[in-house]
Amino acid sequence: MTEVDATRGSAIHPAVAKIIGGKRGIIDGGLPPIVFVATNALSGLATDRSTSLTVAASAAVGVAAVLVLIRLVRRESLKQAAQGLAGLAIAVGFAVWSGEARDFFLPGMYVDAVYGIAFAASVLVGWPLVGVIYGLLFQTGSSWRHDRRLRRIFTVATLAWSAVYALRTGVQLAFYGADRPELLAVGKLLLGWPLTVMVVGLTLAAVRRAER
Repeated sequence: MTEVDATRGSAIHPAVAKIIGGKRGIIDGGLPPIVFVATNALSGLATDRSTSLTVAASAAVGVAAVLVLIRLVRRESLKQAAQGLAGLAIAVGFAVWSGEARDFFLPGMYVDAVYGIAFAASVLVGWPLVGVIYGLLFQTGSSWRHDRRLRRIFTVATLAWSAVYALRTGVQLAFYGADRPELLAVGKLLLGWPLTVMVVGLTLAAVRRAER
């Protein structure tokens, strides 16, 4: 029995669940931005913009550090939390350097735009990224390229992922232009893990249907 067969009937493959990070991944990725925006808004009522940004940045980094510490105490993997902390440090750096709270979300917008272009480009060169990733996760290599139905599904799925990243970029770009960091935070959350889990689920369902 192959690894793919063994995992049919489960909601999501362990390798995919590992990437998503589960509930802890959602908390690790979503809580610091919320703390940043909320702290910046509240402290801005009593201090100037520079001070409120500093306070917000400190609060967000502090929360991220606590999350890493909790994982350390529980002897959980620190990889995802550490990556989140590094990403947070870059986001905070953008905001503090520019003096604009909205720039906290600028690195993420750049990343989403690059991913959207990369997924679309992979279809153009005949190697849709969803198929490549699937082959790596499920240890099937590039065998999917010899199945016309799977190749078509991976092409459509890759274009769907490109559209997801384009949607994220477009929505956040609109909020960025309106200087609404609170809406940027909400958009980042709603178009983040929930949308990712949904698209992963639809992709796996389509692949399993094709394999049957």
